[in-house]
Amino acid sequence: MARDKTDAKRPEDDEMEDDLTVVASHLDDKTHAELRMLYAESTETLRFVKNHQWKTVGATLLTYLGLIFVAGWTDAGPAMINKLMAITILLATAVIFTLVIYQFWSHNEAAKIDTMNPYMSDLFRRVRAVKSRREGNIHRYTLLVFMAIVVTLGAVVVHLALERIATLPPGG
Repeated sequence: MARDKTDAKRPEDDEMEDDLTVVASHLDDKTHAELRMLYAESTETLRFVKNHQWKTVGATLLTYLGLIFVAGWTDAGPAMINKLMAITILLATAVIFTLVIYQFWSHNEAAKIDTMNPYMSDLFRRVRAVKSRREGNIHRYTLLVFMAIVVTLGAVVVHLALERIATLPPGG
C-alpha cells in the first residue's frame, strides 16, 4: 500500500515530539493535590461569577419590563412615572456597579490561577498559554462594556415607555 503525503514523516514531527516532553511539577503529592484543589475552586468561582454577571443583566431587563407593566397597568400619573424613572436610574447604577464588582472578583480569581501556574507541569502551562492574558482581558472587558450598555439601553427604553404611558389618556 502506497503512503499518502499526509502519512509521510515531516521534519516538524521531530520538533513536536521534543516539545511534547512533559516536565512534571516539582511539588510533592500532597502540595500538588492542594494546588489542584485551589485551581479547581478558582475556576469554579470564575464560572460562578460569569454566570451571575449574565443573570444580573437578565434579571435587570426583566425588572425593567416589570416597571413598564406596573406603569401601564396602574394608569400611572406624572408623579408615579417620576418615581418609576428614579427607580430605573438607581437600579441601572446599582447593576453596573455590581457588574464591575463581579469583574474585580473575576480578576482576583484569574490572578490566583496565574500564581499557581508556575507550580504545574510545563504541558499545563503551555495549554494555558494558548490564550494570552491580554486577549482574555480584552474579551472580559469588552463583555463588561457590552453588559453595561445593555443595562443602560434598557433604562432608556424604560424612560421612553414611561414617557409614552404618561401621555396616554387615563384608561387608554
